[in-house]
Amino acid sequence: MSTTISSEARNGEAVVEPLVRLQDVVKHFPAGRGKTVHSVDGVSFAVRRGEVLGLVGESGCGKSTLARTILRAVDASAGHIVFDGKDITRAKGKQLKALRRSMQFVFQDPYGAFDPKMSLGASLDAPLRHHGMKDKASRQARIAEMLERVGIEEAMLERKPSECSGGQLQRMVIARALLLKPKFLICDEPTSALDASIRAQILNLLVELKDELDLTLVLISHDLRVVRYLCDRVAVMYLGQIVEVAPREELFTRPRHPYTRVLLAASLAEQNTGDEQVLSQLKGEPPSPIDVPSGCRFHPRCPLAQDICSTQVPEVSQAGTDHIVTCHFWDEAPAAALAATPASTVIHG
Repeated sequence: MSTTISSEARNGEAVVEPLVRLQDVVKHFPAGRGKTVHSVDGVSFAVRRGEVLGLVGESGCGKSTLARTILRAVDASAGHIVFDGKDITRAKGKQLKALRRSMQFVFQDPYGAFDPKMSLGASLDAPLRHHGMKDKASRQARIAEMLERVGIEEAMLERKPSECSGGQLQRMVIARALLLKPKFLICDEPTSALDASIRAQILNLLVELKDELDLTLVLISHDLRVVRYLCDRVAVMYLGQIVEVAPREELFTRPRHPYTRVLLAASLAEQNTGDEQVLSQLKGEPPSPIDVPSGCRFHPRCPLAQDICSTQVPEVSQAGTDHIVTCHFWDEAPAAALAATPASTVIHG
């Protein structure tokens, strides 16, 4: 199954080429004894220039593997990845090195993102030297510029990672990602390891930097309140595939895929405002990515499942303006708005 998130013209509007486009991207890993881990299985989407696209789903659904595949940290098993109009799926050598300047990653664990034996200054200097900035004064000026943008004093460069707080290190992670002046950032749970007050600061920082530097972002997060605050559109992933994509408010107020409704209800249940009826209808645990179900992958857990769901992969359906869903019976699922704590309570706490 492939799901396309496109930015093609509608109603005579001009076509705007997306910054990133995936077409039928697959990433499988061998699991021994002839078995395969289906981490990413036929994913197609586009990330529009200047937007923040949220990527959500349960742990193990393939979000982080998809991110690493987009950034060419791992090679796709099949499909195509196009960045800024160029197919980068098989880029190697100098071409791949040049891509690293335009595509960067903000890690989930700030402590694991740095070499514990190196000073932070050395860790920030290394990528600039690797990418050919030979003049030391120029490197120092670039580092100072980025530290100022993320609100870190230059004296911090003398410290080792163990001498910093999580919030300080995450600002350093962001500064390092911006040193090469990329166009595109993937942020993988960038605040999950931080306290609530620090989380708010980092999220607001990302919003400011996105606007100041004209960045395009993919945000991976399990916290749907964060996604609702920061993202323009949201893609929902289940067991290696995209099942629904919609503008932020459309997804949160009119979720059409049964899995999306469950995901939202589960998130809101943590605040005692969830849809308990929706949660009570969910069956079992997520299947293994080694032994994926036939037909619709959600059918063993889905309250709407019928015989066709176990044998036939659902087609991509248009559920509204810029809203797509892959479900045989999406139009039979209730689409009433779900109550939610305003995202601002998370950001301004």
